[in-house]
Amino acid sequence: MQRYLLASMVSVTLVGFVMAEEFTLQITAIGEDGAITGKKIKGGFAVFGKAEEVTVKVAKNVTVHKGKVDAEAKKLAAIGDDLKLSGLRAALQQAQNGSVLVAGKALAGSDSLELSIRDGKPFAKLNGKEVPFTDVVVRGKAALTTRVTTNDDGVVTSVLITGGGGGGGFFGKIKGKKKTE
Repeated sequence: MQRYLLASMVSVTLVGFVMAEEFTLQITAIGEDGAITGKKIKGGFAVFGKAEEVTVKVAKNVTVHKGKVDAEAKKLAAIGDDLKLSGLRAALQQAQNGSVLVAGKALAGSDSLELSIRDGKPFAKLNGKEVPFTDVVVRGKAALTTRVTTNDDGVVTSVLITGGGGGGGFFGKIKGKKKTE
């Protein structure tokens, strides 16, 4: 009898352990009720994994942070203050609108950016002043790439924003870093 009791306790513990998970989610929408819809990436990075469309509920006390790679620990680490669900909504809106950066700074509504080609070479002007074309980064509309942690009930408890989508994230251009041979 004790054997069966122990076996049932281990089974319940294992089922609870399996249900909580951490996965990559490319968020495409956030509902009014806070439910998140997106593509759940199985197998790690979106480039290599298979995607499945999911909608997950969000806990009332969800924590949202920007994430960066901690090279020493070889994992994602949260940086900055808790952005809360409103910060996640703002990041999704920015990713879906696309963005243009010049020398790492986002353009304001009053800025004027001109891109042209002269004699087969690309040129850029920001507010009438010529800027190096290589300093211009254009990110298109895309889903917001995140790393999501759920509890045993499948409710999201933590979100790390890993990239803005549209060519940013970990695969974007890194200013100031030169490849060493």
